[in-house]
Amino acid sequence: MKKWLIGTALVLFLVFLAWWSGKDPNESTIRDELVLNVADTASIHQIEILDRDGQKIVLSRDRNNWFVNNQPARQHAINNLLKTMYDQRVSALVPKAALDNVVKDLASHSVRVNVKDQSGKSMLVFYIGGVTPDERGTFMMREGSEWPVIVNIPGFEGGLRSRYIMSIRDWKSRQIIHPIGDIKTIHLEYPTRQEHSLVLTKTDKKYYVSPLVNARAGRIPVHEYLAEAYLDQINTLYAEAILDDSKRPEIDAATPFCRLIITDPEGSVQKVEFYPTEWIDYARIGERPEKVERYYTDYNDSVIYLTQHLLMQKIFTGYEHFVSLKDFGQEE
Repeated sequence: MKKWLIGTALVLFLVFLAWWSGKDPNESTIRDELVLNVADTASIHQIEILDRDGQKIVLSRDRNNWFVNNQPARQHAINNLLKTMYDQRVSALVPKAALDNVVKDLASHSVRVNVKDQSGKSMLVFYIGGVTPDERGTFMMREGSEWPVIVNIPGFEGGLRSRYIMSIRDWKSRQIIHPIGDIKTIHLEYPTRQEHSLVLTKTDKKYYVSPLVNARAGRIPVHEYLAEAYLDQINTLYAEAILDDSKRPEIDAATPFCRLIITDPEGSVQKVEFYPTEWIDYARIGERPEKVERYYTDYNDSVIYLTQHLLMQKIFTGYEHFVSLKDFGQEE
């Protein structure tokens, strides 16, 4: 029995010795280099995305709010990116036959991603290249590594590059109005149907409505519930997309369907103008489809949104609407 134990121990020692002598001294480093996901996304406070052309996107978190280059960010895009960082896994090393080409591609076309915690310390820095020939994975490499790898999300087939690389317009929040808590006045104007235009005013904590075009008409009290419900509608206007300025000349030369001007108690003004896309796109043809489905929505003459009528129509009220509800909330 004693001889058997000694023999077994000797065999195990020889096996261990053989494994140790053949062990790559850099194996632990390689193992670290194969980690390209962030397990604790709640600790992420900043993500820097830098491409080879020098364009830099900085996503930063302030409590529960995310910003892109110091402007409100679109939460859905942020959530998608954080989930990608959590889910992505290294599926394979790059085959030797493709190694040179992948390294060259990473050197010339990659995007650098720097993930930082609240203290500004880098949690993970890596480079994103192109997709694999079968389009089921994405070439990536951890900073400081010499081992490019193939990364994907288990159960998902497709590249991940597009989740990191978007224009700043795609990262920005699509909320049209910067949230307002209080107002001084709201001007709602229909340039081609002025009889529906109105002015909603707040004075001494009470709301009043008056027609925009008839200065002699007296103002009518509006129940605070109705006025504040309308403010809530304004605060929840979201666009389908943020557009470039290619339509700016046509928009500046056109008359809007509706103009909304909000002035807060401090005097800050937000102006939103709604132009049916058909009015702009068919202006040269001279024919306008009767049905309006979308608007080019101009915010403060600086940002053009694409909005849907179904989502915007809730604010297209008129003076007669508030007049019809002038007795709302009064006891009989």
